[in-house]
Amino acid sequence: MNVGMAQLQDELAQQSTPLTPQQAQQVDQHSDASVSILRAMGITDPLWLDAVRTHHHRAPGKLSEKTLAQQMARLIQRSDIFGARIAPRINREPMSVTSAMQASYYDETKSMDEAGAALVKALGIYPPGAWVKLASAEIGVVVRRGASAASPRVAVLLNKSGMPTGEPIPRDTAQAAWKIVSPVAHKEVRVRLPLEKLLAL
Repeated sequence: MNVGMAQLQDELAQQSTPLTPQQAQQVDQHSDASVSILRAMGITDPLWLDAVRTHHHRAPGKLSEKTLAQQMARLIQRSDIFGARIAPRINREPMSVTSAMQASYYDETKSMDEAGAALVKALGIYPPGAWVKLASAEIGVVVRRGASAASPRVAVLLNKSGMPTGEPIPRDTAQAAWKIVSPVAHKEVRVRLPLEKLLAL
């Protein structure tokens, strides 16, 4: 969806000033640019191309009243909103994953968005990457969805004293002892993520 502004996104992540007029124009035109690049790469599926072309159109309403391409575009859009809000930039901290999920859940009229709700259902209330505090006072990162949207699998990385555990400790938050009691802001956690070990979980 954003291949038409991939380089610009990298630049903006390091830019502390507002968008220049040229950058704003590139953002406005990136959907069409993405379609052109995909066509040049041999992508011919009209549904795919139409979904990419229209993924920034603001059109709240029932998915059943939209074309298939518009439905796909809306799903892409809500995922894009979520991803943009959790992405760090040099001039701002990333939004908490739960707040970003909430922003994706509601549409432009502050009503429940079906595409956003589908995203929440797929990822859970605490999606992978969210930092959470457990009833045990431990802090961990969500590694995958659990049996319900509110009880994901978590890898504990800080013990109840706030000290690093050394190794990720898996916790099933469906159990009362490890129930999630609150989200934790990314900026409040000072521990290096052992990505390979987390992926294994």
